[in-house]
Amino acid sequence: MNASKYNVYEIKDGKPGKYVKVRNDEIENPIGNIDPVKASFLRGNPFMYNPETVLYKITSLEEYTIPIKKKEMAFGDAIRNPQFSVSKRRKLIKTAFKTWNKDYLKQKNNAFTENDKIVEIIGDVSYLKFSWKIRILLYALFLFSILMMGINSQLWDFFARSSVGSYFRNVLMNLYQSFEWLKIIGNIAIYIILLSIFYASIYSIISRDFAKNYRLAQSYLDRSETTISRSYRNRWKRARRYYLSSIKKKKSLYFPPLDISAVQEGQINITIFKEICQVLVDRAYKFKKSKPFIIAFRNIIIFLSIGLAATLFVFLIYGLIMSIF
Repeated sequence: MNASKYNVYEIKDGKPGKYVKVRNDEIENPIGNIDPVKASFLRGNPFMYNPETVLYKITSLEEYTIPIKKKEMAFGDAIRNPQFSVSKRRKLIKTAFKTWNKDYLKQKNNAFTENDKIVEIIGDVSYLKFSWKIRILLYALFLFSILMMGINSQLWDFFARSSVGSYFRNVLMNLYQSFEWLKIIGNIAIYIILLSIFYASIYSIISRDFAKNYRLAQSYLDRSETTISRSYRNRWKRARRYYLSSIKKKKSLYFPPLDISAVQEGQINITIFKEICQVLVDRAYKFKKSKPFIIAFRNIIIFLSIGLAATLFVFLIYGLIMSIF
């Protein structure tokens, strides 16, 4: 039995190729012997092809398969099948490109939707920062506690030169003599308030750094979104136009296949876009995950700072009242 013959587009030394007739047994990878994993890969979308990450290297989008009724056929074989009419082949081209376009837009929109969700996450992260009112309060409490406990400092020596300063100094000295534990409360208050200020400062730096990196990444993603959409639209239109213009009654079936580089993804692509989005989401998630601990610890140290400073203030008022009588 004679072996079937096929027309194969052959490229040599980077020169323009040509169709040559070969027998079925001369083809290196007949479709019937194709690897099942590769067969699944070829059912994918050529416009999502990335030569740096794909498992299988291909040369043309014509290697991708398309469904024809209950069968599968390589796109190139289908549009060159002499048993199909010109209108049938043109319809196959339109259907294939429509399917690829629908799939690409779905994946692109999913990626862009994830990017939009990041904005909501960032808004929640910003809530964890210490407000400027809290920071001012902490600084005020720290200065108050230092003044209350530093009665032997040069600053108090300066204040004591006046009658008012001397009066307040004597009141504090009498308080510490009557309530020795008040000194312990005062020292603890200073350290707790100092810890609160340090904690607020460190976390503010982390939050600002996160917000800065987010803005830079967000700006890049916004530009990438425009670039990806424009690049894909141009590649899809050119490829579709090429095949539709090549399938005409008076034209030969044997025209050069479109190289995969004409439709493959560029350096800025959906995969890279998704990876950057995922990095942002992961970082934001870590912030959100730490939210209960951050809020609880923040509330505790602020409560202690205010409570201890308030204790000193109450005893100061008590001392002033007692000095009158």
